[in-house]
Amino acid sequence: MAPLKILSLDGGTRPLITCHLLRRLLDHQPGLLEDVDVFAGTSAGAVTSAIIGVSDTVREGVERSIAFWQLWHPFEGAGPFSPRTLSAMSGLSAFLTHEKLYQHLRSLLGEVRLRDVRRRLLMPAVAVDNKVELKEYRHWSIEIHHNLGAQDLPVSPLLADIALHSSSIPVLHPVFQGRVDGGLYANNPSMCALTMAMDFLAADIATTMILSVGQGQANSYMALPGGDVGYGGWLLNMERPLALIKLVMEANLQATTYQASRILEDRFVRLDPFLATDLEPEATVPPEVFNQRQEEMAEQADIGAALAQLEEISWIAAQGAAEAVPSGTGQLGS
Repeated sequence: MAPLKILSLDGGTRPLITCHLLRRLLDHQPGLLEDVDVFAGTSAGAVTSAIIGVSDTVREGVERSIAFWQLWHPFEGAGPFSPRTLSAMSGLSAFLTHEKLYQHLRSLLGEVRLRDVRRRLLMPAVAVDNKVELKEYRHWSIEIHHNLGAQDLPVSPLLADIALHSSSIPVLHPVFQGRVDGGLYANNPSMCALTMAMDFLAADIATTMILSVGQGQANSYMALPGGDVGYGGWLLNMERPLALIKLVMEANLQATTYQASRILEDRFVRLDPFLATDLEPEATVPPEVFNQRQEEMAEQADIGAALAQLEEISWIAAQGAAEAVPSGTGQLGS
């Protein structure tokens, strides 16, 4: 059986690190990702996967993703005394919106629907209400949007919509179309991609390979002299805002990374460099500076070990003999 290749992109607040790491990999091996079978992404990784999905080549998709994320200004219009910030501090609204991000994504993806994309995509999200009529079966529920196989849906969702389904962090962003961030349970979507590939593509664990690319590991921690911490410390700490949500997302990411590495062993290749300093978007830091820091950190990262492991498991050898996706097949159109 031919090997099945999965590219998995983490969620997080440093998407340009992921994109620049992908660019560097492609600089060393131009055809490295053209024969990937499944592109999985969570949150920011879902947006990047969607952009790659509609591009003629992966290289083009990565470059378009870099251009997209360079225009991302999460704190635009959200000053310390803005109406939205004051409302959020009172618990009446989310701190930020993703209206401009969505508008930009729609301008890029247009009316393309998930069924129109020829590249196989997978994006985790959470429905806050599954809307089942029987009350005993009504609950919030995980959702994994994908086009790995036929689905019984009356209308295929817009690609931009499902990317935002996966990218709406509770408290930080409004709920989007009844969904919140897939990073709550799969900030590293590798295991979701592996199991769905087994279900829909008859993937064999013995021949499945995953390249999992993160956003860099920062020194996130809370030094607590005592354990009696309320919601103020977990959510409103000015030094670690929304620490609880960050903890949930980073903990499940670490768990997934461990599980996938034990199941696939050396066929799970993880590229997630340690960062010299913590790096998060801040209202006081100009977006251009934040973007530059992400690029610098990605350029400083050692990708040699990941490339060597890919060669060792024959990912690189296998892709060299495969045909690249022909030009013009990124999407079928709406």
